[in-house]
Amino acid sequence: MSGVAKMYDTTIIPSKEEVARNWAGSVELKGSYRLVDTVGEEVGIEVLIATDLDGRHVQIPFTYRPSEINPEQTLATIEHGVLGKRWVTNALGDPVAVREFIRTILTGDDGATRDDGVAPTLDIRGTGKENEVELADVELAEVTRQRALGTVKVNGKYRNFMLRLPHVLTGYNHTGRGHSATALRLVAPNPGESDRELLVAEFNWLD
Repeated sequence: MSGVAKMYDTTIIPSKEEVARNWAGSVELKGSYRLVDTVGEEVGIEVLIATDLDGRHVQIPFTYRPSEINPEQTLATIEHGVLGKRWVTNALGDPVAVREFIRTILTGDDGATRDDGVAPTLDIRGTGKENEVELADVELAEVTRQRALGTVKVNGKYRNFMLRLPHVLTGYNHTGRGHSATALRLVAPNPGESDRELLVAEFNWLD
């Protein structure tokens, strides 16, 4: 497991659904999956799973921070009943979240466990085979709603990368026609098609 996410039974104003709708349009939340900040233990990382007006399953990646990191990536501020003011950030524009996505993918880890026992909406897992990696100094050069490009220090060496989180969750092809996923990715069981996994994230080294 990638760690345990601490949950609070409290109020959040505005709600996560309100923030999600302001950013992603009319969506209905179905749940989420989480990663944890394995280094600083202060940034909450949550990817909301929702359905849009066309009935498609989409993912909306957030982080919750005690202070603002980049105004361009700040989506909203919320008042948390226990933690106080938090800055909601596009997770692909947050180096902490990007680091944890990379770590999870490279090591073949899975998502965080919630300490309240609630199961995640998606049972994600990475496809990498590394037993352990040391990641540091994530620098983001380009960020969109679905992609982050930058550099990361991995096992003492700086490398260029691309991380993509598709907005719409669909099955993927290993080979053949259509989009074929990269070897390094996050996947999850696909409730609709047992023979095709959901593509949750893709990762590429660019050097």
